[in-house]
Amino acid sequence: MESIETYRNRAIFANTMLDRYYAKSPNLVVSDIGAGFGHMKDKIESLGRKWQPFDYVKKLDETIIWNLNDEAPSGVENAGIVIFLEVLEHLDNPLLGLQNITKHLDKNGIIILTTPNPQSSKNTLSLFLRGSLYAFQEKHIQENHVFTPWKHVVYEFLKRSDFEILEYAIVDTQYKNKKNRSLKDWFKSKIESYIEYRNPLAKGMSYGIVARKIK
Repeated sequence: MESIETYRNRAIFANTMLDRYYAKSPNLVVSDIGAGFGHMKDKIESLGRKWQPFDYVKKLDETIIWNLNDEAPSGVENAGIVIFLEVLEHLDNPLLGLQNITKHLDKNGIIILTTPNPQSSKNTLSLFLRGSLYAFQEKHIQENHVFTPWKHVVYEFLKRSDFEILEYAIVDTQYKNKKNRSLKDWFKSKIESYIEYRNPLAKGMSYGIVARKIK
């Protein structure tokens, strides 16, 4: 299996991908979908790009409300790049959401996304011990974790939405630096490491994808 790039968290991944792809964007607008409190704003503007924030809940005055079950609101600018970090798993209809994002991008536009990794070592171990994935237990319904984003399904949804995959990356590996506070924690960490040894795609609590609109 060829080497896959690894990033400690989603911000580092997104910043690195922006540096790598911003010059290939068909226009200067970067739509930050799921913008939250605007953590990506400074990076985007430092590249000479226009930050266009969207969210389902308004957390900043400049944020534009966008329910991804619908097409982009009228009056907004089409994007050259979309930042889409840890949003996909919250969508009631993820395929429709991606198709609406496609319509919002100019041709050759780029989407940079991250989403939880269902086959991570923690999820695999949790499924064995609890019968449910670590990040998709019943309690996570409160966060509207309603879509389990298996890699092959997300790839298929992106392809159906007229994207071609450019990159796949391992994201959110900071758990590897966590100190074990008990024998139980030590034992679990050893099992997780073994799972990751057997399956390199089990590394990372999340994964990242870069894809380009081809139509």
